Amino acid sequence: MDFSNLFKNQPKVVQLLNNSHEKDRFVHTYLFSGPKGSLKMDAAYYFASLILCKNGGACGKCDDCKRLSRFVHPRLFLISPDGENIKKEQIEKLEHEFSLTSDDKRVFIIKDIDKATPSASNSLLKFLESMSDDSYGVLLTENSFQVLPTIRSRSAIVQFQPMNNMVVYNHLLSNGIDETYAKIISHLTNNLSEGVGLSNNEMFPKLVNLVEDIGMSMESDNANLYLVFFEKGNFLLKADKKYHEYFLDLLINLQNDKIKYCYYLKEDIAFQYLLDTCTFRLSIDQEIKILDILLTFRQRLNTNVNIDLLYTEMFVKIENIYLREE
Repeated sequence: MDFSNLFKNQPKVVQLLNNSHEKDRFVHTYLFSGPKGSLKMDAAYYFASLILCKNGGACGKCDDCKRLSRFVHPRLFLISPDGENIKKEQIEKLEHEFSLTSDDKRVFIIKDIDKATPSASNSLLKFLESMSDDSYGVLLTENSFQVLPTIRSRSAIVQFQPMNNMVVYNHLLSNGIDETYAKIISHLTNNLSEGVGLSNNEMFPKLVNLVEDIGMSMESDNANLYLVFFEKGNFLLKADKKYHEYFLDLLINLQNDKIKYCYYLKEDIAFQYLLDTCTFRLSIDQEIKILDILLTFRQRLNTNVNIDLLYTEMFVKIENIYLREE
C-alpha cells in the first residue's frame, strides 16, 4: 500500500505513530480526528501495517502487508456506517470476533464513529474497557466532539490537518485533468480519491455548466433562476443526494468567487475564466446576501426535504434580494 501521500501531507501524524512503534508504546485505541480528505483512513491502515507486519512494521513486502494492500487481511476488521448509522449489531459482531482465542495481534477500524447510535456507542464503550493486550483499534471522525465523551476519554486523540487544495490540484493535473476542472474540483474537495472520482464522473461537467448558467443569470437584467434551473437542470432532480450537495457546493464556490472578484482578490478563484467575461449588476452587499441564502439552503439539504420545494424557495429568496432593492 502506498503511503507516500500520508508521509508528505501528515508528517506529524506519521512521526507520532513511528515513535510509538519504535518505543513499543502504542495505546490500544486511537481517535483520528480531522476534516474530510485529511488521509485519516490512510493513517489507520499505516497504523495497522505497523502492528500486523512481521518484518518490523510496514515493510510493504511481507504477506501481511500485501494482504493489507488488498484490504483482505484476516486480522483487520473494518466497520463503516450501515446506511446512516453504525448500529449496535455491528459492534456486537466485532466484539464476538475479538472474543475468539488468538495468539496474534488484531486491529479494528471504525469509520465515522460519530454516527454510532447511542446503543452502539454504549456497546463499543464496554468493548474498549475489556480489550485484550493484543487488540488495537482506530476510530475515525471529522469532529471528535461529536463522539461520546466516555469513548473520547478512553482514546488517544490524534488531530489531522486539512489538506492543501493545491495538493489535489497538482495531483489532478499530473493525471491529465483539464486545468479548469482541476481548479474547480480542488476548491470542492481536499480528498484526492474523491477529486479523481469527480474528474471521471460524467455528471460533473453537467453540474458545472448548470452552475455557470445560474450564476451568470443572477447578473442578468431579467433573471428567472427557477426557469433556468428547471430547463437546464432537469437531469439533477432525480439524481442521488450527493449530486445535489455538489451542485450547491459549486454554487457557493462561484458566489464566493464573485465576492472575491469584486474585491479584486483574484489569486485563488476557481471560476475566474467565467468571471473575466461577466458584467456584474449586483452590489457587493447583494452578492453577500445571496451567499448567505446559498449557505442556509445547503444546510437544509442535510435534513429530509422536498428537493423541488427547496430549490423553488431558494431561487425565490435570491430573486427577492435584487427585486426589493432595484
